[in-house]
Amino acid sequence: ALTFDSGPDYGTVTTRILDTLAQNDALATFFPTGENAQLHSDLMQRIVDEGHEIGNHTYDNSHSGGEVTADDITSANAAIEAACSVTPKLFRPPQGEVTDAIADACRNAGMAIITFNFDSHDWELFDADSIIDRILTYAEDGDIIQFRFMDDYDQTAQAIETIVPSLRDEGFQLVTVTQLIQAKTGAVPAVGQTYSSAFAAD
Repeated sequence: ALTFDSGPDYGTVTTRILDTLAQNDALATFFPTGENAQLHSDLMQRIVDEGHEIGNHTYDNSHSGGEVTADDITSANAAIEAACSVTPKLFRPPQGEVTDAIADACRNAGMAIITFNFDSHDWELFDADSIIDRILTYAEDGDIIQFRFMDDYDQTAQAIETIVPSLRDEGFQLVTVTQLIQAKTGAVPAVGQTYSSAFAAD
């Protein structure tokens, strides 16, 4: 499952990612911030219309770890729902850090928590070839892979244009997080449960 955090963006990163997924009949899960969802409702609607899954990455990604509050999560849900008429059922904590407060807030909001077991490192690998090599060398069945879909991440959009068709050529199916977990466990992500890959992390 390819996942994308923190967008959508003002530039072309999100559009290029969506174009590549569409051209390859691939699905992904997007974790926008509530703030960016409000600013780019057109892109949010395209994500939904093309069959991708929508999660929640807090309202503005300004808090992480113990600083994340229930309001960071619920206000983002409200903004995302207003932007594209979808209420997220999945929460991606900033930096993948889960606290008791985050777990409680997600249970109360009816959400599962989705971290990742494979970071693309697109935040520090500023050339697409390095990202491509990392993913194509190490990707395995059941992985949840983290990317970003935000301004200044041109290297991610460029890498995705090679990664998606290459993974498909290797026999991988690119699906949403919910589809991945359901295929591997027989059930949709459980409310309050944390998943770092296709299988529950705790």
